[in-house]
Amino acid sequence: MSIFKSHKLYFLLILISSPTIFRTVRSHPVYYERNLNQYTDFYEQLQELLAIHKNRVASHENEVNDYPVEVIGWPKNQTFPKGQTAGVDVDSAGRVHVFHRGDVVWDAKSFDWNNVYQHQDQPPISVDSVIIFDSKTGDIQNSWGKNRFYMPHGLTIDKNNNTWLTDVALHQVFKFKPGASEPDLVLGQRFVPGNDESHFCKPTDVAVASSGKFYVSDGYCNSRILMFSPSGQLLKEFGKKDDMLVPHSLTLLENLDILCVADRENERILCYSAGLQGSSPGLLVKNFHKNLGRVFAVAARDDHLYMVQGPGIIGKHPVHGLTLSLSTKKILNSWSPVEGFVNPHDLALSPDGTSLYVVEIGENAAKKVYKFSLQKPN
Repeated sequence: MSIFKSHKLYFLLILISSPTIFRTVRSHPVYYERNLNQYTDFYEQLQELLAIHKNRVASHENEVNDYPVEVIGWPKNQTFPKGQTAGVDVDSAGRVHVFHRGDVVWDAKSFDWNNVYQHQDQPPISVDSVIIFDSKTGDIQNSWGKNRFYMPHGLTIDKNNNTWLTDVALHQVFKFKPGASEPDLVLGQRFVPGNDESHFCKPTDVAVASSGKFYVSDGYCNSRILMFSPSGQLLKEFGKKDDMLVPHSLTLLENLDILCVADRENERILCYSAGLQGSSPGLLVKNFHKNLGRVFAVAARDDHLYMVQGPGIIGKHPVHGLTLSLSTKKILNSWSPVEGFVNPHDLALSPDGTSLYVVEIGENAAKKVYKFSLQKPN
């Protein structure tokens, strides 16, 4: 209604939209006592405003249809990393951080039925598990994390450029300050799965608010979301009543006070109130559940909600990325690299919203890190 600058224009819209009302009003004697030119002017103004509104809607639809197009030749060394690459995010300078498993492979022998990691007698990954790429050239700028991790999973860079990592073998969450080699915060007990306030079971991802409060998706066993204070004190647990089946990825839309979760095996995205602006955290506000396939990861900016699918039942869904409208819940487009995805595992947007990055755990993937440029559709 905000486009109507006067009650008279709004009244005219009612007349235009309902011929019956229009004929009734016109037949009234008072109608002929008024200046018809005045209403003609109002009508012309209304038509002009409606045309402006229509153009704005069309412009917005084009805006939310930003289409990811693969950047060929990025990164420079497309054979590294070689192993399963599980996590990706972008820092405030635009550098791309990825979290990979080196020679370690998550397979049927990795965990027992109680979710206990079966290779604790083996040393941790001996190479740097975190690699930092230049977003423009694709050169490797730095790397770190050797001899610490066993089964890397989620990686998040917060607004202060702290690095948050999850390790599903260790059942732990780590926070590293910029440039630090030792963690500033560790949650969970090493190699011990659990479902209470001090244990995780294969935690998958972290989302961090500008206040320092953070959320952990926990994970492969517990199917819950945990909200913590900046110091790591548990504030809230939610999501269990929605029967999530592997909450695999998180994205926080702080301006909307919404946290969205990739509920992987239920093939849906659930969005909850984040509880950062006075609302109670954990209230389900949106449910995306149509034709999504197994949702491995989600990332969001404004009304854009990007996701990547993993392989599922043969022939049920292709393995590709989707762009959704957060407001309408419609699928706006699908996308993939030139040679296709095998098993994309995580994705991240650049802070300026011009680039999208996807990492792969698929053994036969053409490369393990992809860069996409967000372009307007033709």
